[in-house]
Amino acid sequence: MLVDRREAGRLLGVSPGTIDNLRIRGELPSVKIGARRLYDLGDIRRYCDARKVVAE
Repeated sequence: MLVDRREAGRLLGVSPGTIDNLRIRGELPSVKIGARRLYDLGDIRRYCDARKVVAE
């Protein structure tokens, strides 16, 4: 499923601008369809999983 940057930001708890920054830095892949840039929920999950930290 694909979501727009506003929904991606809501899911990650960040602003849509932060989503743009993540995309520009290559940290969060996106798909451009027509004029819309969309984010795959699987990529959002992988982004979160890569940043998980277990307390020591």
